[in-house]
Amino acid sequence: MKIKVAIVTALFVFSAAKAEAFDFGIPVGSGDSLFFNITSPKTKTVEVVYPSVNGINYYYGHKQPSGVLDIPATVSDGRTTYKVTAIGDRAFSGCAKLTHVVIPNSVQKIGAYAFYGCSGIKGRLTIGPEVASIGASAFYGCGAVSEVEFLAKRCTFMGGSISTTVFGNCRGLRRIIFGPSVESIPDYAFSGSEALSDSLSLPKSLRSIGAYAFAYCSKLSGNLTLPDNLETLGECAFHQCHSLRHLVLGSSLKRVGGRAFYHCVGLRQVRIKSIAPPEIVATTFADISKGVKVLVPCVSKSLYANSGFWNKVGSIESYGSCTVSIVGAMQDPLSGIVVGGGEYAYGDSVTLYAVCASGFGFTSWSDGSKDNPRRIAAVDNHTFTAVTIPSGIVTVVDTLEIVDTVFSDGVKIIRDTVDLIDAAQSVNSVKEVSYDPYSKKVTWTLQRKEKALEVSLFNPAGDRVYLGKGNINSLNMRRYPTGSYILRIETTRRILRCRIFIK
Repeated sequence: MKIKVAIVTALFVFSAAKAEAFDFGIPVGSGDSLFFNITSPKTKTVEVVYPSVNGINYYYGHKQPSGVLDIPATVSDGRTTYKVTAIGDRAFSGCAKLTHVVIPNSVQKIGAYAFYGCSGIKGRLTIGPEVASIGASAFYGCGAVSEVEFLAKRCTFMGGSISTTVFGNCRGLRRIIFGPSVESIPDYAFSGSEALSDSLSLPKSLRSIGAYAFAYCSKLSGNLTLPDNLETLGECAFHQCHSLRHLVLGSSLKRVGGRAFYHCVGLRQVRIKSIAPPEIVATTFADISKGVKVLVPCVSKSLYANSGFWNKVGSIESYGSCTVSIVGAMQDPLSGIVVGGGEYAYGDSVTLYAVCASGFGFTSWSDGSKDNPRRIAAVDNHTFTAVTIPSGIVTVVDTLEIVDTVFSDGVKIIRDTVDLIDAAQSVNSVKEVSYDPYSKKVTWTLQRKEKALEVSLFNPAGDRVYLGKGNINSLNMRRYPTGSYILRIETTRRILRCRIFIK
């Protein structure tokens, strides 16, 4: 029987005489129900709970849910609609007739033993993006679950110990699929998943893997690549993963805990992308096979060879260039150049200087530093990008004659022929016109008793993209793409024309 839940009126409410363990329940099928406790009347949230505090099991006096369970994201007690944010401790413990479970994305917490012993749940189990905590043995004994889709972005707790792992005794679990926004894998997350045999594909967003996260996953096979954003790997993270063969450590890895790869006897090669050796201890790679190749960046081979522990992991060999590449670039190629980039030996002192073109001013480097010149040490391949803004309005005098048609009843523009291949003149050469790069507004000040009749703006193709009539004194450039424009102002006395470079 499939259980499909919508927002429905409460079937029954809490009764002290019955000593029930819930605030209200809702019907979900032929004699089946789901039960809820209100966790916050103010924020209108509830958690799913088991119904009975008496008897020999948690559903004593109530029929256990079975078949496909689609837990709703919102429910109603007949008066108020609540958001389902948690699945309580032991909420479905022992419900062996459940075959599939859909957990809504609104859930932030899954309690201890929530699905303990639900041996009938099969196929894929999805952990939603907002889940921050999963209690001890939450899915223990769900032996028919074959894969877990783990979407939780910032989950910080799973199980809490080797003996209470979330997926303990899940003998059918062979694959874990991680979502693209997962930032952390908590301590003990998938420890003891002995059937896990597919290679792990870890997301680029991952920043930390906790202690014992994949410990005792003895069948975890093939190559393991730790993504470049990963910074820390906890102790015993891959303890006794016997079947791992090739290991790649990402470029941002800073620290690897003790026994992280203890007794990974299948390892044949460790390739490290970080130029600075990640911190390890004597036991990080203890009890692995002899003859393991440790491949390190050529530029830092001596650092690894003299590190104290890396030189004991295996034979250190180098790959790649033996120099560090430092690149300096301007965010806007037209705003100038950066001097000082090139190839350097590891540790060399490098000075970069952003030289701005006329009409531009240096503000910062893209990482926030305002030093110019900037002195750095060549310890990693890196690109430093200088950010500039226009220091004023850059103007150009057109080489073509004015070709406007003037009628006897006043000035009227038929077509302005604009040539954008002209020699740049000094900043603010049309003194009446100014530009604020922060508000991206062009303003002009006319003589006394002089009024603007018509304002035109032409794009680089010569097309008029703005036409305004009347006594206008400013033009907001936010609506226009960055680039070069011709501004033309017809007044009661003259014609002002200038070029504007908008960043």
